[in-house]
Amino acid sequence: MEINPYVFRGYDIRGVAGKDFDAEKIEAIGKAYGTFLRRRKIRHAVAGHDCRLSAKEYHPAMIRGMRSAGINVIDIGMVMTQMVYCAQYLYQTNGGVMLTASHNPANYNGMKLATGYSQTTGPEEVQEIRKIIENDSYFVSDEIGGLEKRDVAGDYCADVLKRIALKRKFKMVVDCSCGTTGMYAPEIFKRAGCEVIGKNLKVDGSFPVGTPDPTEKKVVDRVARAVLEEKADLGVTFDGDGDRTGVVDEKGDILWNDVLVAIFAKEILERFPGSKIIYNTLCSQIVRESIKLNGGTPIMWRTGHSFIKAKIAGEKAAFGGELSGHFFFADNAYGHDDGIYAVLRVLEYLSEKNLALSQVYESFPKYISSPEIKIGCPDEKKTEVIRDLSIRFKQDFPNAEITDASVIPGDDGTRADFEDGMMIFRYSQNGPYITIKFEAKDQATYKKRKEYVRKLLESYPEMIWKDELCVNLESLK
Repeated sequence: MEINPYVFRGYDIRGVAGKDFDAEKIEAIGKAYGTFLRRRKIRHAVAGHDCRLSAKEYHPAMIRGMRSAGINVIDIGMVMTQMVYCAQYLYQTNGGVMLTASHNPANYNGMKLATGYSQTTGPEEVQEIRKIIENDSYFVSDEIGGLEKRDVAGDYCADVLKRIALKRKFKMVVDCSCGTTGMYAPEIFKRAGCEVIGKNLKVDGSFPVGTPDPTEKKVVDRVARAVLEEKADLGVTFDGDGDRTGVVDEKGDILWNDVLVAIFAKEILERFPGSKIIYNTLCSQIVRESIKLNGGTPIMWRTGHSFIKAKIAGEKAAFGGELSGHFFFADNAYGHDDGIYAVLRVLEYLSEKNLALSQVYESFPKYISSPEIKIGCPDEKKTEVIRDLSIRFKQDFPNAEITDASVIPGDDGTRADFEDGMMIFRYSQNGPYITIKFEAKDQATYKKRKEYVRKLLESYPEMIWKDELCVNLESLK
């Protein structure tokens, strides 16, 4: 069967529903993943999906494909991604699939595929699944796999809450952007003892208020307005499947998630001095400096939740995080990304220190920092664009500290660190776009870097400036 090869991405499978996927193709992917599991002597898997409208057709197709390979499937229905990971432990199975396209627009869908407890596919495994489909080399079982439906919500909620103890009550805005978290997040925070002001809680896979993306400024600006109106202690929002979060403090100021990485690192290092902390190449210099100031060992690594999780395990690090809002706690949790648990950890730290959120990071190094900016670029051209752009980039800044694939194997971009900030260009592993971030310590330098980034990108006709995947383009004006 022919499937667009570009949907087989760096660590998951993702494309446009109705264009790259239909039920037949999803079933073929299910058969290939079932074959992948059987090769590893895995015969059981959990299966969940987020609220995207195409899941109604695709979720049963995925399960059919897996069962044809003899995989016994536990169907846990519409859930957040972290609930699939939780179900792996609950039902003791290495296999697991989550049907989701995370922060992509409503017309996208895809799969996060487990390779073990809390672990998901990397590039080699994704390509193995692609080759199984291309070669029609499916495992055909003598007996179709079993199917049972389970409700994991109660167990997940209990598991998360038993790890947290709040010493004071918080008033919080919870904006779910009509994503899957609307089914679960408000109730969990209420059970934790919080007063919840809910916004956009009705689950609607057409995403009527816009794509649930906690890195998008217009989304967190909406949360910030609600925080000020309600005089709340903080506000939070999530992506479509709930494994990522975004946070606004009590003053209505946005905390881009690299600042949250620094906050979590500070909290971890207070209890585990000298620990290794993993962060991705898109993070501000705030992260590296804060880790060092608090006695930790900073390790910058390749962007992507699968890559960061693997690096945390390999380095035996206590914590890792990404600018995108994936946070991985290895101290009192399973080490996978969970936006709900991350917010609870923020609340617990504030309650223990009796601080407002803005007070926690007021002593951090100060940078003027852009959000994560995404600009459309075709899958077949984005790698070449970044490769060419990186050559020009390094020529323009010969004295900068450069991080690229020669420093981090497999890295998908080029980062330049200066004495007063950083700049990075990379291509996305999960969509046809490139990602940019830049920062400086003063407004004049920030303005120069912004102009440099904009002019450099405008010189490439491949860039698509009006695209549904574009995010935070106003930060380049």
